Order: sequence, then structure tokens, then C-alpha cells
Amino acid sequence: MLKLQELTKEFGDKGVSKAQVESLRQKYGANRMTPPQRESWWKQYLSNFDDPIIKILLVAVVVSAIIAVVKQTGLLDTVAIVAAVMLATGIAFINEYRSGKEFDVLNAERDKTMIKVVRDGLPTSIESLDVVVGDMVMLEAGDGIPADGYLIACDEVEIDDSMFTGESEPVKKQTNEVILKGSFLTAGRGILLVAAVGDATQMGAIAAAIGIDHSISTPLEAKLEVLAQMIGKFAYIMAVLIAGAMFVRGIFLNEVTGLNLDTFKHILDYLILAVVVIVVAVPEGLPMSVALALSLAVRKMTRANSLVRQMIACETIGSATTICTDKTGTLTKNEMQVVDSSNNKLREPHHRPSTTAEWLVLNAAVNSTANLENKGGKTVVIGNSTEGALLKWLQEDKIDYVKLKAEYPAIKQLLFDGMRKRMSTIVDIEGEMVLLVKGAPEIVAELCTEPVDLSQVELLAGRAMRTLGFAHKLITNDATETKLIWDGYVGIRDNLREDVTASITDCHAAGIKVRMITGDNLATARAIATETGILHGGLAMTGTDFRAMSDERLFAIAPQIEVLARAEPMDKLRLVKALQDNGHVVAVTGDGTNDAPALKNADVGLSMGLSGTEVAREASDIILLNDSFTTITSAVWWGRSLYENIQRFIQFQLTINVGACVLVFMAPLLGLESPFNIIQLLWINLIMDTLAALALCAEAPHKALLTNAPVPKDDKIITPYMWHNILITGIFYVVAGLFCIKTGILGGGSVVGRNTMFFTTFVLAQVWNGINCRSLNGIMPSFFKGNPTFFKVMGIIVLAQVLMVQFGGRVFGTVPLSPELWGRAILYSASVLLIGLLIRLSARKQTA
Repeated sequence: MLKLQELTKEFGDKGVSKAQVESLRQKYGANRMTPPQRESWWKQYLSNFDDPIIKILLVAVVVSAIIAVVKQTGLLDTVAIVAAVMLATGIAFINEYRSGKEFDVLNAERDKTMIKVVRDGLPTSIESLDVVVGDMVMLEAGDGIPADGYLIACDEVEIDDSMFTGESEPVKKQTNEVILKGSFLTAGRGILLVAAVGDATQMGAIAAAIGIDHSISTPLEAKLEVLAQMIGKFAYIMAVLIAGAMFVRGIFLNEVTGLNLDTFKHILDYLILAVVVIVVAVPEGLPMSVALALSLAVRKMTRANSLVRQMIACETIGSATTICTDKTGTLTKNEMQVVDSSNNKLREPHHRPSTTAEWLVLNAAVNSTANLENKGGKTVVIGNSTEGALLKWLQEDKIDYVKLKAEYPAIKQLLFDGMRKRMSTIVDIEGEMVLLVKGAPEIVAELCTEPVDLSQVELLAGRAMRTLGFAHKLITNDATETKLIWDGYVGIRDNLREDVTASITDCHAAGIKVRMITGDNLATARAIATETGILHGGLAMTGTDFRAMSDERLFAIAPQIEVLARAEPMDKLRLVKALQDNGHVVAVTGDGTNDAPALKNADVGLSMGLSGTEVAREASDIILLNDSFTTITSAVWWGRSLYENIQRFIQFQLTINVGACVLVFMAPLLGLESPFNIIQLLWINLIMDTLAALALCAEAPHKALLTNAPVPKDDKIITPYMWHNILITGIFYVVAGLFCIKTGILGGGSVVGRNTMFFTTFVLAQVWNGINCRSLNGIMPSFFKGNPTFFKVMGIIVLAQVLMVQFGGRVFGTVPLSPELWGRAILYSASVLLIGLLIRLSARKQTA
């Protein structure tokens, strides 16, 4: 890190020139940190063997190998199970590795945050990635510090550097003090002279020494882990019961006759059957289906302008019961424009202002931290959008705000904050100190010596405009914001986004209550809330009334609050907690530093990608890349779809597991032929399930998702309808399967031929049942348009089955089937469609 004296000597006080940027980047490095070294790929791969399901399969490998060696029957079954383990862990590894890479790409978006710097003596905006040593960065409350450097100008600056010091409270900084990349400006404003960038910063040194763990365990994954453990225990219990029952049966059938080789052979057969049951019962495809569904959801949500920072948000946003939203930039376009004023004929002040119009113009130009910049022929606001609207207003009337700022330089400024609702600047006018104040009209009016008529301001607010009042004061001995002289007001319109009203209607239809929390006055807030459909019968109140309520009173009426106007920073957090205490799953939007506590404490925090501060983005779970409320509705849609798709796969896999497991158990006890060999079971239970996960987890969101109530957080993932479907279909498989084995009705001639027909018919029945499992509540989604991937994958399964049967006899224990037998297998297996139809009709009848 360069010394301050070296920097000031080389760069002076005008910042770097654009011509110097590339040479400085070559000399001192780019503002990009080398990613920390990740855990080696082989360690990442081995970590997948910690999965309890994989451990069960490894036990099956050992037992199968021992049996194969003792019986001298070859290791084909063992190799098949090993292949299953390698496939399951390999798929999980590839998904995790890809997710890690994608997350790195998403994290790189942070380096694209726009910041304000001085180059060639003029303010301009650049990406934080483009900062170089020597740059002068203009900082305001809420900004993240993009590089290490010295605070060469400071006005009441407070820094949150807790990531370095561990101190939770912001620290006040003085001129020439060092501030570090990764900290945040929580108050005041200042100028940072950059002394180190990228890897040369203190954060870069720390990041180089540590790794980053992106793995997050979500509530959904926890539910599924419990489900997998339950099924695993069931598998072990079933295996013990089967082995025990077969042993008792062997005694009665004289298979177990004492300590001899035949007895040992039969006992090994019983153990093989137990291993098969474990393999059948354990849901090998379940972990992959979760990873696949989450991966698909994250990608789809990112394409829909929702950058997911925490995986938990994918599922939680779908359970949201209420959304607490800002107004500006989220419901509106954040394109501020002055459309009305108390002084529609602007006059540029010369020397000392003499009219209210001149005072208002001076106030708008000088009492500001914003700037305008021409980019590609378009005027872009650098800084606060409301202040930028005032500067554009002046510019349209040919008033040069830059010249006014130079003629009347700010001596001291008190920046706007959510508590004071105003901003003040002291300037020197011909040797006299003058205090310029602008802010909420009712706040500024209370500070004036004469009563102010705010009736026109209220009319503008009723037309959904943001209003600002202006006043000034000649300073003698008292520099406080009292005894002001009123100069007038402006009305600023920020038009609603075209699709926001429809999105709010969709939220209400989906059982999600939308509440607006804004700093605007009550009249403006009420007008916007009425226009958008947020306010319909609930409470609209001011922050003053809200803060006066006791916690008990707030708990009672929190669900009724629809609009909170003139809100202070901690009001949002208090409302979020009150709603959570009422059992709501709360999503919160925010863009400012003061929103961070609410974003952090909400069930889902959604920050603004365009207008949000770095602090807000760090505190959030999802970043709205376009700052639009419609994007929230889209995120809810995808979150609910994610949950449903995992339910579809669970329903499909458990149906197979129940049917196959009970068949394998019952057939030998009834003295029938074993329905499957171990390789056939692995095809049914692993390869097919893996492909089925891809097919069922690709189901597109449907319109009904935004007409249903949110899924409660503590709701069981297997619904009554799903259990109904699983048990009835599973029983059908068992009864029909035992009947087919006993009678040989499927045909096939020889024992191997009959087994091949049964195996093929069972697999085709799963393909048909995949169609049934697309329904979760008795209603079938759009048959072809909803999920074209489903039919492609199921077609691949059928093709693989044909190739396996016709050409893979030595490996899979099958014989080729004639066209007639294939037709019979297709016809008989399609009977499961009738079972599914009856289940759906029954469900509809019960809900009618």
C-alpha cells in the first residue's frame, strides 16, 4: 500500500486522467482478487461418500463381494453395485463442481458495482473493477469501499469495518485515515484516494489465505435427509425381517439342515435377497434430484433477473406469505422528473438571491451531492435520483448547476437520512453564511418562522408525487435548522412500472399480502398504494403512529398494516419481526444501508441490483438485477415450482420402491420365482430414477402456482394425495405382479423369457406412471407444452430398455422379445394409466 505523501505528490487533487488508467493498472495491478484456492477436485469427489445412501450401497458392495467369492459365482453383481455408486457420486460431484463455478460467476457481479470517481477533474461513474491506484472515489452513506486508501476529505464519515475488527458498531473516521476494501460507509460522505487494489489490498491478502465454502443446507434438504434416513432404516429392518423369515422358511422346507455346505449356500441366498431389498428400498436418485432441481431453479431465476445468493432463498421465496416492499425503483421506474413547482418560472441567481425562485434554484443546485453525466447521448444521474431530477430540471431551463456549485461552494453539509428527512448545506454568499435546507415539506415547514400553507403540496401528494420543500436562513450566531424562511416546493413524479399492478394482483391471488413501506408522506403513499392495488381495506399509517404503538398492540394489528409512510429505518425491521411473530413468512425488498437489518432478519431479503447499496446487497438472499417488483413475482413462481418438482420425483420414486421392494419380499415367501436379478433392479432403481429426476424436475411452472396458497415452512413434503397415490399404485404393482408371476399371463415361454417379459412390463409401467406422477393434486399439467423434456427422457428410457432386452442378454439376464410380446408388454403396462386416472378422479370428487 502506497504512502499518502507518494500518492498526493504523483496525482495531486484532481484524480487520475483517463489516459493514465491502463498504465496504472499495469503498474499497480487490477482491482480484481485472485479467487481463493478451492479444495482439490478429488477431495470434493470423496466428500460425496459421506452421503448416508452411498454408505448403504457401500455396505451392499462388501456383502455382495463376500457372497460372490464364497459362492464362486463371479463378481458381476458386485461390479454392478460399484458402478451404481460411481455413477451416483459422479453425478453429484459434477453438479456441485458446476454449481461452484456458476456461483463464482455470480459473485463476480459484485465487481461490476457502479461507483463515482473523479477523472480529469470531473466526476464520472465506473465499475468498481476499473478502479486504479490514484483514483479519487466519491463516497456516500451506503457505499462499499472498493479498494484500500486514504480518506482525504471527510464529512461526518462513519465506517463499518466489522469484517476486519469484529466491532459491530460503526467507527468515526477522520481525514487522512486509512479505510479498507470490504468495509462500508454507514454515514456521511467523503473522498477516498486509492492506494492499493485487488490482491494488494488487505482483503486480498486474507482471501488468498482462505477458501470459500458455498455449501448451504436448506430446510428442504433437511426434510429430504430425514426422509432418506427413514427409508434407509426401513430398508435395514426389511432386510433383517426378510433374512429371518427366509431362514425360518428354510427350516420348514429342509433348506437349513445343520452345519453343512448346502445350508451355508441357502443362507447366502437369503443374504443376497436382503442386499437386493436394501438396494431397492434406498432412494439413490433423491440427492441428485434435489441438486438438479435447485440447479435448474437457480439458473431459471437468474435468467429471470433474480440473482440467487443463498440457495435457501429458492425454496423459501415460494413459501412467502407477505412481501414488504419499497416504492421507489421497485414499484416505480426510478426515473424522477420534476413536473410541478411553486415557482414554474425559474430564475438563476446572480450574486445574492432576491426572490423565492432564485433561492429555490440555488438550493436545488448547491444543496446536493448528485451530478449529471452524458453517456452515449443520454443524461445519466450520478448519485441520488431525486437530487438528479432537480439538476435535470435546472438543466432543462438552461441553468448551469455546475457553475452555481463553483460560485457557491459548500462549506458544510448535513446529508439526508431517514431520521431527519432533510438535507442542509452551508454556503458563503458575499461574505454571509447561509443555510440551505430541503426535505419533506411538512418537516421543513415546521422549522420555518412563518406558517406555511401546504394545501398545494398535499394536492401533489394526492396525485402520487414525491414532494420536496425548500427553505433558507441567514446565519448570524445560530446555525441550527430553525427559524427558516420558506422558499417553495416541487412535485416529482416517478411513474409506476407498467406491469407492477398486474404483479401485485398475481401476488394477492397467490395468497401473498403485499405491504408498502416508504419514506414518502401518507398522501403520496396512499395514492400509490391505491393505484397499484396494495391498499384495499387495510391500514395506512405514518411512522410516527407506528412507533408510538406498544409491542403488544403492534402484534395485534401488524397483519392489517398495508401502508407505512414516513417510515424510519428501524420501522421496517420492527414490522418484519411483528409479522414473523404472527406466523408469516416475510420477504423484504430494500436498497439502502438502513434496510440491511430488515433484509438480514427477513425470511428472504431481496436487494436492488441497480440502485441498491453494497450493504443492502450483502445482507440479501436474492438480488433483483432489474429492481422490478415483477421479478419478485417471478421468483415466487419458480420457488413454488421447485418444491413441486421435487415432490413429483419423490412420488415417482417411492411408488417404484414400494412396489419393487414388496415384490422382491413376497415372491420367494410364496414360493414364486424372484421377479428381478440385481442388475435389473439397479436399472430400475438407479439409472431409471436418475433419468426420471431429469424428466420430472424440468416441469415448467404453471399458472395455478400463483393461485394457490403458500406452502407452510413446516408442511410435510409428502402430501395426503401423494401418499394415496404411492400406496394405491404400489399395491397395484404388488398384486398385479404376483398374479403375473404366478400365472405366467404375460407369456415368454422359458423361465428366462417369462422373467424378461415381467422385467420389461414393470419398466414400461414406470414410464406410464411417470405421466401419473406429473399430477400432485388430481390435476394434470399441460400434457406436452408443460414439460417437453419429460417425453424426451421417457423415450430414452424406452429405447434403452429395448436395446438392453434385445442385445444385452448376457449382462442383464434377458432374452430378445418378439414384436407380439413387446405389444403385449406395452398394453399390459398401460393399465397403470387407468389406476392414475381413477386416483385423480377420486381426488377431484373429494375436493368438489
